[in-house]
Amino acid sequence: MRYKREEAFRFQFREPLTGSLKIISINGKREDFYSDSIEIMDVSPNGLKFNTPLNLSINDNKYFLEVTFIIEGRTIRVLGVPAWKKTEGSIFAYGFNGIKDEKTNQEIIQALKEYSKKVYNEQKNRR
Repeated sequence: MRYKREEAFRFQFREPLTGSLKIISINGKREDFYSDSIEIMDVSPNGLKFNTPLNLSINDNKYFLEVTFIIEGRTIRVLGVPAWKKTEGSIFAYGFNGIKDEKTNQEIIQALKEYSKKVYNEQKNRR
């Protein structure tokens, strides 16, 4: 697995976040034929890691994807490409690089701040 050392942070969820995956194009040809639920394991402003039973042949094809998820009531939509794939039993884990979009990056940062504050307060109140 590759790590991006230039990333400011990567937020790993204790419980996976449910999201959706939509294939926009394959090898530059517009598609819109596939959409499915995914589990998001971690998020950064520039990308994320997700799990799905869908086996994309990323070495043979160029995929352009849309990943959508909700954090703290904010719907986040990220467009981008798969960077890597790892098989985990019958599930496939993917690294996903979002296209550079400052507005989306700021939305993700703000949503993660709110989410982490909520998680921190919940843990604090349990003590």
